[in-house]
Amino acid sequence: MTLRLIPLFPFFLVNLVSGLTRISLGTYVAATALGIIPGTFVFANAGRQLGSINSLSDVASPAVLGAFGLLALFALVPVLYRKFRGKA
Repeated sequence: MTLRLIPLFPFFLVNLVSGLTRISLGTYVAATALGIIPGTFVFANAGRQLGSINSLSDVASPAVLGAFGLLALFALVPVLYRKFRGKA
């Protein structure tokens, strides 16, 4: 599930490597479903906000800036993961 939460790893590689392990299909499906939900919401929100831009002034609206902020936070997940994993 951690590999799905971190956008650093491409899904097709995770799929290939998972097929080489002894993980059960049920566990794989459940971890995939739970792991991709946060990223899906972040990207869908960003797309919705970008689709609502009608003029140049809409780019600086709080909703669009908030969507970009969520994308930035989501991009920091690998960095935070490495930082906290190293201390554990």
